[in-house]
Amino acid sequence: MINKLTKISLTGMMASGKTSIGKILAKKLNLPFYDSDKCIENKIDLKISEIFSTYGESWFREQEEKICNDILKKEEFVLALGGGAITNKLIKDHIEKNTLLIYLKTNENILFERLKNDKSRPLLKGSNLKKKISSILKDREKLYSESDIIIENNVNDIEAVVEEIISLIKNIKL
Repeated sequence: MINKLTKISLTGMMASGKTSIGKILAKKLNLPFYDSDKCIENKIDLKISEIFSTYGESWFREQEEKICNDILKKEEFVLALGGGAITNKLIKDHIEKNTLLIYLKTNENILFERLKNDKSRPLLKGSNLKKKISSILKDREKLYSESDIIIENNVNDIEAVVEEIISLIKNIKL
């Protein structure tokens, strides 16, 4: 029997707080923390933006699938998924079956404020940022909202969000 309470995945848009919240959550639950994007960067020895420009998005998504599958084999973890990982049906199916999936739901305007000076996001390059965020969110919202837990993350109080997640996890019946 898989214990979903020791295998936790965080999903949501870029800048929704998956990595920041995930690190603290993992520490408080005494679980190892993984960030799928960081794992890919470490494996390839390139930044995500360089991977996109050198190899393209579809190649990146293949690497993302391999990394996620490797992490999912571990006994316990908190995993911060890349914002688009959930669009891969294989990753989504494995995550839903084997982990407690938490969606960090963040308002578009908050995302814009967090991303407006960020030049490292390949999917946001060369476009109207507000429009692009809205479009990506619209494409992914249905997938994100199928998570086990949905947490609003519209404040900059990471500790409060982590405490809310822990409280919900303690009360969940799987």
